[in-house]
Amino acid sequence: MHTQEQEQEQEQEQEHAQVPSSVPVVAVVLAAGKGTRMRSDVPKVLHELAGAPLVRYPIRAARAAGAREVVVIVGYGADAVRARLRDDEEPGERIRFALQAEQRGTGHAVLCALPSIAGHEGAVYILSGDVPLLRASTLRALHGACARSSAGLALASFRPADSAGYGRVIRGADGGAVAIREHRDASPAERAIGECNAGVYCVDAGLLRRVLPTLGSANAQGEIYLTDLVAQAALEGAVSIVEIADPLEVAGVNTPEQLRALEAELRRRGPS
Repeated sequence: MHTQEQEQEQEQEQEHAQVPSSVPVVAVVLAAGKGTRMRSDVPKVLHELAGAPLVRYPIRAARAAGAREVVVIVGYGADAVRARLRDDEEPGERIRFALQAEQRGTGHAVLCALPSIAGHEGAVYILSGDVPLLRASTLRALHGACARSSAGLALASFRPADSAGYGRVIRGADGGAVAIREHRDASPAERAIGECNAGVYCVDAGLLRRVLPTLGSANAQGEIYLTDLVAQAALEGAVSIVEIADPLEVAGVNTPEQLRALEAELRRRGPS
């Protein structure tokens, strides 16, 4: 007998499967960081989880969600990341690489990938390379939401038990996102918001090429934030939000302890 929760999940899967197949999509995966809290010289995205490097999981999710090719942004340990992904290349895979030689933020990382998608007209998934439980159905939902968005942008949000450190989703009167405020830059009122940015996006390639180069770095970190794309896009139309019910789906790996915990969760869930 199905529980109510299982029935809700099945309904979500069916809704998420409604993808605008006429809109081509590629994926950009952020994988340039070292991951200092992993206490290892191995690039964070190459740490193994259930027999595969972390970065392999979002790549698989993107491919399952219709990405015809994947661009992996490399930086620290770039040669090792390239070599590993080429060594275990999967059938039909098209992975390209973009180099972020200097770490200047997530927005700068995606800027480094723009030449690799120069000829692409369609949608772009933007994913983190350390989120192993991300589901293809969520990406398909984002793809559909992006196609329906008048701004050409959809983002995933979630509500963690503890929102400290996460960027907060600022919604407008119409329910769409008008900004993402990083924790360090947020006011006390904004920090009280429980809805947080999951760091997973689907964006129209034209919007990305037009707006991303205009973003500045006037923030607490002095970096180019990819999240600032949201406020700029909201000036042009409605930015859609796909809220994720399970915070573990978008949980990243920053420590060995988190890696072990997510591996245990992945094994508990079994094949998706």
